[in-house]
Amino acid sequence: MAASITPSLRSALERLKHAGSVNGMLLCWRRQILINLLPFEEFRCERLLQSVHDARAHFASGGDRDVATFWFGYEGVFVLALFQGECLLITLHTHASEVDFLRRVGLTFLDDTQLLVQALLQPSPDDETSRDETQPLGEPGVDGLPPQSSGLTKVIPRHA
Repeated sequence: MAASITPSLRSALERLKHAGSVNGMLLCWRRQILINLLPFEEFRCERLLQSVHDARAHFASGGDRDVATFWFGYEGVFVLALFQGECLLITLHTHASEVDFLRRVGLTFLDDTQLLVQALLQPSPDDETSRDETQPLGEPGVDGLPPQSSGLTKVIPRHA
């Protein structure tokens, strides 16, 4: 599934990465990394992903608390983790004053991501019929392919 989702989301995530003081981003679905734009090795990104999921599970185990946003501060960098449905967006940034802006932008991005994931996992009947309608109509030619027009126009000369 990641191979079919990432091309359509990568350019949008690249634009988000250039918003404000963002140093890196990680887009995940469940516990699977879809797009990794963090400046770390793959195994470190996977550990970060597992740690954020473990922190969410820890808070949820105590009762009815479902934490959807984490914001951690370290020396020189902040980590913003946003959950939306089964998607997770982790953002590294350097200015604490931008957290509200990055949260709003990230949640909007995750809404769109969740819609795309849902459409890929459970296509609607309308999607199936629209795919059928785009098939070329007509009888197949000699080679089994639909007939092709040459695009040429016959010109009839006028005699004066």
